[in-house]
Amino acid sequence: MIGKVAVHIEEEDRDYLKYVKDIVSTLGLVPDFFYIEEDYLLNELLAPLREASEEKQASIRKYVEELFENFNLYILDGKREENLLQLQDNYDLVFVKYKRKLFGKSISEWLLHATDNLRLWIYKEGSSSNIKKVGIPIDFSERSIRQVDFADYLKDYFSFDYDLIYAINTKRLINKFSKRDYEKILSDKREEVTHMYTDTFGRRDINFILLEGDPYREMVKHINSSEYDLVIVGKRGKGMRERLGSVSIHLARNLKCPLIVL
Repeated sequence: MIGKVAVHIEEEDRDYLKYVKDIVSTLGLVPDFFYIEEDYLLNELLAPLREASEEKQASIRKYVEELFENFNLYILDGKREENLLQLQDNYDLVFVKYKRKLFGKSISEWLLHATDNLRLWIYKEGSSSNIKKVGIPIDFSERSIRQVDFADYLKDYFSFDYDLIYAINTKRLINKFSKRDYEKILSDKREEVTHMYTDTFGRRDINFILLEGDPYREMVKHINSSEYDLVIVGKRGKGMRERLGSVSIHLARNLKCPLIVL
């Protein structure tokens, strides 16, 4: 299910590289590393920056060599759209460390927003590569099945248990109905979810967690308090925005643990 993998690197971060090494070694893969040059708007600035850039490349290469014996380091210096196509055409999975910027998008946020067909494994600072517990937020779309299939694929390499997590959006209901009517609607919603689960996953014995409330808040609250080592989330699904769903973006920004975005 995973053939070629790439690792984005832009700074010396031993914890991030050690995490990636543990994961790819367990999967039996040899990664390529890539560093993205920013798209310069003023051509006259390019020459003096090139010298500094070459020093940066040499520094990164030396740092990677401390943990990886065999690797390739590629410098992507075209426009971001060209870089994205190159990544999507050549790799099944890309590792990236999550970052946010006050102005503009970091590489991690850009990939989250821009990619359609590229799997991302997003590292969060301080995370452990010892994967024992995995959470899978689902929406019962076709992508939910792919998330579970991917988890089953990873279980061939890592020993972990996983939970399916679904949140009923009761935030918009609780103040609109009487307590009696609200409880009836909630009961109907739970029954509907049970039917959707059976229609999607049949009789498979999977631990299923049903949350109620604001889906964004409850999902983050549950995952961050439940000691998950990894979350597998889909890009699209029912009720989600084009490209990466709004729920997925929210999870990427607020979860403490790493996540795979399919």
